[in-house]
Amino acid sequence: MNEHQPAPPNTPDDRPNAGIRRIAIRFPVAQPRLTYVLLGVNLLIFMYYFSLPQIDQLRFLIDYGKVNEAIVAGEYYRLFTAMFLHLDLSHMLLNGLALYIFGRDVEALFGSVRFGIIYLLGGLSGSLASFVFTDGVSVGASGAIFAIFGAEIVYLYHHRDLHGTGGRNLLTRLIFFMVLELSIGFIGEAGIGNFRIDNAGHIGGLVGGVVLAWFIAPAYRVMRDPAHPDHLRIVDENPFKRWRLPSLIYALALGVVIVYAVAASG
Repeated sequence: MNEHQPAPPNTPDDRPNAGIRRIAIRFPVAQPRLTYVLLGVNLLIFMYYFSLPQIDQLRFLIDYGKVNEAIVAGEYYRLFTAMFLHLDLSHMLLNGLALYIFGRDVEALFGSVRFGIIYLLGGLSGSLASFVFTDGVSVGASGAIFAIFGAEIVYLYHHRDLHGTGGRNLLTRLIFFMVLELSIGFIGEAGIGNFRIDNAGHIGGLVGGVVLAWFIAPAYRVMRDPAHPDHLRIVDENPFKRWRLPSLIYALALGVVIVYAVAASG
């Protein structure tokens, strides 16, 4: 970050950047502990699933995956448990790698509590969208991971000036990555290729992450330190007392929509 200061008097300096002092400011980042916990939970469940005989693997997915008929019958928990199931090793590795890369970034910037809200409520939003728009069995953490993508996009958009060119470039790459991933999903849904991707779950998670982050993401501002006028610090102007209510409203609204969607499908 550049802070303009007048050049000292009687100091000849013809350099074009004379009088500009570059200052490094440390962001108040959190340790990404919850990301590692979620990775561990997903991995342990997959290891258990992978250890089962093939017929029991299928039964395990049917018992805990997103199966619309079972959800209509009252097994709402499947919208949650489906977020922690994966079909095969490649499915687990891809989602695990995405969670490791993007989850650590978002948790570091948002803090563990806000990150957990986005992961869980965004993942449930993806499960709900999958229930409403797709009939097949669906499993995977992709909805929650797309919620993380959406949250990081919102954060980088709001802080595009604070992070400068690097932040704007990262925002562009994230948007390109989102478009690419969704395009692959649409190709699969069109029957081109031998794979099927639940794009409804991806879009639902993405929308959930964007909406949540719009209200609960940190609002970092650079301010002078009152105790040290020559120093700068970064302050989050969106503290817990401001974003707790939007989080609660979203959770309650999501619950109401889930109950209505299930009842309307019954």
